[in-house]
Amino acid sequence: MIEQITVQNYILFDKASVEFEDGMSVITGETGAGKSLLIDAIGYLCGGRIQGSIVRQGQDKAVLRMVLTSSPAADALLLEHGFEPEEVLTITRTVNAAGKSQVRLNGQITTLGFIRQLTARLIDIHSQLDTIQLMDPAVQLDLLDQYAGVDRQGVQDAWKEFASARQALQQAQNETYSDEELEFVTAQLNEIDSAKAGEGELEQLQESIRNASRSQKTEEEVREILGLLKKDGGILESVYELARVMKKNPGLAGRSDEIQSLYYQLESVGEEAQEQLDSVRDQARDLDAMQDREYQLKRLYRKYGGSREAMMEKRQALETRVDRILHRQDLFDKLEKQKKAALAAYVEKARALSKAREAVIPELQEQILSHARDLMLEHARFEIRRTDKTPGETGMDDITFYASMNPGQPLTPVRQSASGGELSRLMLALKTVFQTREGIDTIIFDEIDTGVSGKVALAMGSKMHKIADNRQVLCITHLASVAVWADRHFTVSKESDGQTTLTRISELDHEETLRELAIMAHGHATEQAVDGMRELQKEVLDGQSPVSH
Repeated sequence: MIEQITVQNYILFDKASVEFEDGMSVITGETGAGKSLLIDAIGYLCGGRIQGSIVRQGQDKAVLRMVLTSSPAADALLLEHGFEPEEVLTITRTVNAAGKSQVRLNGQITTLGFIRQLTARLIDIHSQLDTIQLMDPAVQLDLLDQYAGVDRQGVQDAWKEFASARQALQQAQNETYSDEELEFVTAQLNEIDSAKAGEGELEQLQESIRNASRSQKTEEEVREILGLLKKDGGILESVYELARVMKKNPGLAGRSDEIQSLYYQLESVGEEAQEQLDSVRDQARDLDAMQDREYQLKRLYRKYGGSREAMMEKRQALETRVDRILHRQDLFDKLEKQKKAALAAYVEKARALSKAREAVIPELQEQILSHARDLMLEHARFEIRRTDKTPGETGMDDITFYASMNPGQPLTPVRQSASGGELSRLMLALKTVFQTREGIDTIIFDEIDTGVSGKVALAMGSKMHKIADNRQVLCITHLASVAVWADRHFTVSKESDGQTTLTRISELDHEETLRELAIMAHGHATEQAVDGMRELQKEVLDGQSPVSH
């Protein structure tokens, strides 16, 4: 239920705030005063597209805010999208002068798409455009399925499975299967297999290449060490000669063993250096081979997707392609079998959907006719006709609403049989039937009473008031016969000082309501006109039926 609407710097409004309650509320005012601007604001807060500027002239931005009560269906969607369910939801939409907007839910930035999903579970805005859309058979099918409570998802999924299987077969049948292609694909497959590229091989290879490149400097260092140790007159030879001479000297002979030990240590260093030099030479010899292998792997990876993983995926695709070419008839048979199985599964679900639709048609027809008669369509006849159609996502049924509004008039599709006023009443009859099944708390009627007057308007007001027994109803109307049924009455007025124009909305008390109703009905609020509205309101409040008077 909508609890409050607040707008600031919005078209003709500088600032306005309206609090709504349950029951039926009407908004009235002179043509051009801006009655529909509030409904438009609700539409924008429900994620509707903004066309043109809605920012009041001279201001930087417009701020729209709606406070509404949540519902179990809305709570489920909130949880699904990571929001914490709350009893009261606040939607704020800010629009700058350039037309860019931002929407928040309870202070948290979100998307218009999510807001549309959320508010669709809480609010139903019905305008003259929706009445026109009633003539669309696709809308009629949706209404029937909504009433029947059927879930079309199973049929949609089965149709997608069938369509996918059919496309796979057609694609296979349209593919070329020449010997030249087999040769080409086989060559690519052999090229990949012959490379025998191991997982992580390229990375290990590149590390080895870096090590081998560094080994050239290492070789120079090791050669220098070996030269110092082993050259003629080098360190080893000099230490050996020092130990030999010291043994002959009585004063130093006791220390000659230390020099002899140093000689053996240096000799061991020389052996390790020689081993390192041999290893470095081996790496240098392998560098060319490693670089050649690196080039081969990089070339293959570039050719088949950019990485080993992509190349192996390509290999799988090539292997599948070879198999398709070599076993094409087996493939055709397999895909044909899959298509038939998918079609059979679809037909089974589509037929069950058709039966569910047919089962509720008599009951739905009778309910719509009953409400249509309440709306002074006494001679109306109404039928829902089902015909077979080409299978698709919505099943195998074409649904068309047929009506006859006058005696002797044949049943024809609604788009051909009803005038604007009659179509508005028929749509209201449908809303009365469907609103009990939608689970929506707020229904907004935006001037759907165009083209009607007198007792017919009274009947439409009565029907809206009946809907308000279980739902919040907001109604914009220019007819006193509709407005008289409201529990609360708001009026929109426009003020101008010659330079600026402001629109204001205010709630009327009882006497103000009667004067407004008199002006709507007679163009003036004379005592006699006000008394007439007082009497009409009394009959409405007392539960009498002014429609029958």
